[in-house]
Amino acid sequence: MSWKDIYQNKLMSAVAAAKLIKSGDRFWTPLCLGQPSMLIMDLIADRVDELKDVEYMNALTLRPYKIFKPEYRKTFNLVFGFYSSPHLQQIAKSEWANFIPAQSSDVSLKNAARNRVYPRRTGIITMVTPPDSHGYVSLGLDTFYTGRIMDQSEFIIGEVNDQMPRTYGDTNYHVSRFTAFFENSSPLPAVPTPPASDIEIKMAENVVSLLKDRDCIQVGIGAIPAMISKLLLESNLRDLGVHTEMAPAGLHHLVEKEIISCKFKKVNPGKVLLAFTMGDRELYDWIGNNPMCEFRSTLYANNISIIAQEENIVAINGSLEIDLTGQICSESHGNTMRTGTGGQLDFVIGAFWSPGGKAINLVPSTALDDSVSRIVTNLSPGARVTVPRHYAQYIVTEYGIADLAGRTEPERAQALINVAHPKFREELEKGARERGFLKKKIF
Repeated sequence: MSWKDIYQNKLMSAVAAAKLIKSGDRFWTPLCLGQPSMLIMDLIADRVDELKDVEYMNALTLRPYKIFKPEYRKTFNLVFGFYSSPHLQQIAKSEWANFIPAQSSDVSLKNAARNRVYPRRTGIITMVTPPDSHGYVSLGLDTFYTGRIMDQSEFIIGEVNDQMPRTYGDTNYHVSRFTAFFENSSPLPAVPTPPASDIEIKMAENVVSLLKDRDCIQVGIGAIPAMISKLLLESNLRDLGVHTEMAPAGLHHLVEKEIISCKFKKVNPGKVLLAFTMGDRELYDWIGNNPMCEFRSTLYANNISIIAQEENIVAINGSLEIDLTGQICSESHGNTMRTGTGGQLDFVIGAFWSPGGKAINLVPSTALDDSVSRIVTNLSPGARVTVPRHYAQYIVTEYGIADLAGRTEPERAQALINVAHPKFREELEKGARERGFLKKKIF
């Protein structure tokens, strides 16, 4: 049978594909742009009175599926890997918060563990490109865990979208791997970058001051990463590499100006190595069909032993709260989950072992209109530690850079107090004395 025959035999309507979900199933959707459209997800939600006990595994969901609304909880049990999307923040505060701790490097392995401990028929619904002339569809702009979950799935549903770019790397799968396809042309979500505040601009300047030629960077999304890219465009830095979880903002402009070349990388030389992206259509079009961009699953992209083989890895990540010993919380406000562990610890440890590597954690000095310090004597009750203190290196606020590597706890406390907001430094000094870190006044 030709691939065209296989594809036609598996092609069905979205309504028919939605009916492949059965009571008692567990189904996944990919990260970000690999997620299916509202079409099939709302069709599944509409079966709320027909189905029973269905588990939905999801992470960093961009689309506001109605399955997240309270009236669907009687049928659909939600399990989250990330709460970053705004429409999921209310769930994180509710009785339906149901978070599974996992680093990006092992998130697909956690599925295998969950299947073993809580066995169910498991599947995944993913967006793909139309088949090429050899019968292969591409996962496009997300390979975070999709392929690895496919390997563990008993059913695989592909939403064929001609607006998804085809990409290079660990992205292409023959139509015979899938249980079903349905076709639906729909725009990919654009994720606008918010304008940087004066504080964020200063933090970005502090980060760029730590970079040098031929560094290999990992950075995420947001106003500060976007400002870092803008400052790099204005810098004299050259021949940076990229080994990252997510494509940095302005990647295409940095490559065009030869600020990023990747030609001195030791691992995947000449390649921007990534697992997923978010941004605008201009970035998506540049990444699509671009052999410089190599998509791999996080089992590879976030593999600590692979990251550590690269020289001069610079891992740049955001944080929510840091205590005076250097414990970093990037996931929760006290007991309320804000996001997941993600790849932060993977890259922090990888940078720790990388020759010449640096791990940089960003934290604005205050929150809630300067009423709360983000550098604290002790982490808030319930705060999840994302990076243990012995892996903490550079802490960047708008007031400077605290280098914690090789420092004692009293020295760390003093360095962190020096980059805290001035209005909280006296209070932090008092807290440091109470913890036994400071023996004499430092101001």
